[in-house]
Amino acid sequence: MPRTLWYTRCPVATASGIAFQRKSFDEEFAGSAFEVRNIKELGPSQADTHFDHRLADSFREGGAIPPLWARTRGADTLAVGLTFVADSLAVFVRADDKAQRVQDLAGRRCGLPVRPYILIDFMKVNAHKGFYSTLAANGMAESDVRFVEMTVNDDMHGSINADLQQGDRPSLYDPDVAYLLRGEVDAIFCKNAEVGLIERRYAGRIRKLYDLMTDQTDRAHMVNANPRIITVSAGLAREAPEAVERYLQVLVRTANWAATHPAEAAETMARELGVSADDIRNTYEPDFHKKLWPSFGPELRRLLQVQIDFMQSRGYLGPVDLESWMQPRFLEQAYRREGLPAVA
Repeated sequence: MPRTLWYTRCPVATASGIAFQRKSFDEEFAGSAFEVRNIKELGPSQADTHFDHRLADSFREGGAIPPLWARTRGADTLAVGLTFVADSLAVFVRADDKAQRVQDLAGRRCGLPVRPYILIDFMKVNAHKGFYSTLAANGMAESDVRFVEMTVNDDMHGSINADLQQGDRPSLYDPDVAYLLRGEVDAIFCKNAEVGLIERRYAGRIRKLYDLMTDQTDRAHMVNANPRIITVSAGLAREAPEAVERYLQVLVRTANWAATHPAEAAETMARELGVSADDIRNTYEPDFHKKLWPSFGPELRRLLQVQIDFMQSRGYLGPVDLESWMQPRFLEQAYRREGLPAVA
């Protein structure tokens, strides 16, 4: 029986998501001693491995918050790659709100979603960092607004590795919008392709006040659960390093394909995220298809430190030793195997 390599990924722009849609892992490992399968096959009892990476022989690519948190909690993982694709980071108000610029939020209520049931409340961290960066980009500080916690009791576990249907599907930000429309907060944060989705769904009821995508004067402002991190179970890396290299080779190959197939990459990512291709084009930086390359370059490391510094300064994260955690040798070998120069 082949040894199973389990994977999980976040609903964001990643080579993992495109490779899943294109069945590239199946092709790479066909006839080998390994097979690649989705953790959702294991059911709800293993869903939390998406956050704490407790499942052996598993890979994860996605937002930086859970893998960082898991590492500080003793997860036996290695970071084997980083990626950064800038996406929409938007603040919304009600359509009839008098606010016309971010400065008009002074003294008002900004909503932070809180999910008490989740291991690491990454959505709260995302919103906190989103408001912080929006305020900073507009010459303001966190103390200029009031943060209000919005308790959310949805089932986020059901969205892990979900096969999202394109069209009028639920959004993770529907509860936030409900708080906004009830007048319990004055502004909410939304990111990624969900920005386009909720703009359509609540057209005429909510209005985008600001999007950090429109002002990239400071790349650090665009850090919001990114750079995304590719992690792997350390035991697998020790016992079967070639399997790790081949898995990463699929991601390198996928990034290379996407870089030269912009239209197809947008369509594939739209299927992955359950949105339209126009949503992808409107909520990601224009050359997103060229930014899927995994790397450990100095700029990505700098931006990851921005995320870490924010989380640590707000009490979301403990100490983390990046140098012992990040292991670039597997990715370097993956580029060699694919016959491509490593991306810095």
